[in-house]
Amino acid sequence: MESKIKNSPLIKAIELYKFYNDKRIKVEALKNVNVTINKSEFIAILGPSGSGKTTLLNCLSAIDKPTKGEIYFKGIPFQNLKEEERTSFRARNMGFVFQFFNLVPVLNVMENVQLPLLILGEKTKNAKAKTLEVLKEIKMENKAYRFPYELSGGEQQRVAIARAIIHSPEVIWADEPTGNLDTETGELIIKLLEKIKEEKGTTLVVVTHDINIAKRADRIITIRDGTIQED
Repeated sequence: MESKIKNSPLIKAIELYKFYNDKRIKVEALKNVNVTINKSEFIAILGPSGSGKTTLLNCLSAIDKPTKGEIYFKGIPFQNLKEEERTSFRARNMGFVFQFFNLVPVLNVMENVQLPLLILGEKTKNAKAKTLEVLKEIKMENKAYRFPYELSGGEQQRVAIARAIIHSPEVIWADEPTGNLDTETGELIIKLLEKIKEEKGTTLVVVTHDINIAKRADRIITIRDGTIQED
């Protein structure tokens, strides 16, 4: 059963192109990119700065729209959805972890983590109960009422991960999740993401320039100059 789950396509991108106009110069951020991501996989998108890896993540997750090409999530064509439909789809099905945490500074840990549930219409009482459960999983329940500025970088990233998984998304997108952390703390964060992936069957896509992180993935997609060099 497990092998069937892992071989089930979750996301498929076909002939993606992304162009940006910088004054009179057309920047080709993605060129003819084809990618398939299967359910419950841990995929690393590896490449140097400026290679197009974050642009690819943004297109695959429907944060951004490709200039040309098709993207399907469980057969649903992203390119045919309206902006509000894409926003709603992301909120229900995806979780995001960023290099600089992106926590709301005026909200405490509890409020930051339960935010996705409240956006989805969960009652405050239920959202609080679920948040406490998730905070226990990441060993942060004793800091539920602290504010981001009172936490270390590693603690803030753990809170960001809790926020990403609180609504049980099908996929977690992590853009350089250890890039702002020291080596030891970064190792703890990657282990936490791996644990979540194994226990919950969540698909995990990590953008990184660190080959040591990439080697831990089920697959490595290497991108350079906007094209896939190796998959």
